Amino acid sequence: MGVTFGVTSNGYIKQWQGNIIPNVLSGVLIAFALLPGAIAFSFIAGVSPTIGMLSTGLMMIVISFTGNRNLMVSAPSSGVSLVVAPLMASQGMQAVILATIIMGLIQIIFGYCHTNKLLDYIPTGVVIGFMNALGVLLFTSQLDNIFQISNATYVLVLISFLIIWLSQRYIKFIPAPLVSIIVLTFATWLIKPDILYVHNLASIHVRLPNITLPKMMYDLENIFIIFMYGLTMAIVAVVQTTLTARMMDVVTDTTSDKNKESIGQGIANFIVGLFGGYGGSALVGQSKFNLNMGATSRVSTLITGSFLIFSLFVFASFIGQIPMAVLATVLITISLNTFDRRTVSFVKKAPIFNGCIVILTMAIILITNNLAAGVVIVTIGYYSILRLKNKKGRDI
Repeated sequence: MGVTFGVTSNGYIKQWQGNIIPNVLSGVLIAFALLPGAIAFSFIAGVSPTIGMLSTGLMMIVISFTGNRNLMVSAPSSGVSLVVAPLMASQGMQAVILATIIMGLIQIIFGYCHTNKLLDYIPTGVVIGFMNALGVLLFTSQLDNIFQISNATYVLVLISFLIIWLSQRYIKFIPAPLVSIIVLTFATWLIKPDILYVHNLASIHVRLPNITLPKMMYDLENIFIIFMYGLTMAIVAVVQTTLTARMMDVVTDTTSDKNKESIGQGIANFIVGLFGGYGGSALVGQSKFNLNMGATSRVSTLITGSFLIFSLFVFASFIGQIPMAVLATVLITISLNTFDRRTVSFVKKAPIFNGCIVILTMAIILITNNLAAGVVIVTIGYYSILRLKNKKGRDI
């Protein structure tokens, strides 16, 4: 019996089967759920929203075929976007494309080398610190889109938060951020307040995917820098994807091969890079939403990617009219949900030791602005201390 991306051939075929209608509907809803993040994360990374949507659509299409964990939603994520931002600012899109291609290749190597086993040895406190630092970085990245712009911006932010809160309580079948974007984009189009819009900061244009190889010549120093960014992107993506896959395993009461998933994600990121996009990873919230909407097969994620590419043609002018303040509230909402809910209970178990692990991980990440640095440095320090004390076990 053959094996396709870590799944037996029969099992892989079954993952494409099922009632087509709920999977198509779920795919379209997930596409709408991904739109706010695709646009907002683009601004974090410093790339055009067109590239963000293109990257999201392409990744969803490819991962539908190459992913091991069925129904998991993958796209440019908060963590990867934060890593991309300084590279984009210093060296431009060509460097980001090359880093994304390198990222994909490294993820494939990680998968074949079974490096996901190493993630089992990352202390819980480091994972919590990683998620909390990610939340802080996301939150602070949006403050410039809210403060010192205009009084109308403050009003819009408050209304957006209110709409998101009410939508989460009373409208379950449409993502709350999407409700806020649609309502307030239409309202500001009518009223025309003194605020910043997407089109003020970026040009929205329709672009068909085409293979784009980096055209710039790099010296050895620049190649090393870009390689390190690609490595960091790969590490962050593997951590976020593994955490999401574990959540999906628990929710669906099934198992998945995290190493094969790393290979599938790597192939997707490699192809996204070739087509001029930037990398991503699995997304927890959207993956849960896909399940809750009744998706049962890979068709749902394929429809999601296809619809997002189609949206480039249909919604280009609408995207340009979205207020930046509304996108900021969407990302702040995501940042608050990123904070690890286990923080308090984990620290209570051993206040000094566990608290130091979480705080030190967060501090290193926030000081270096490098998500991977905190994970690697504190994990090495953790096991060095354990070895000195001749203690065994993952947590103290």
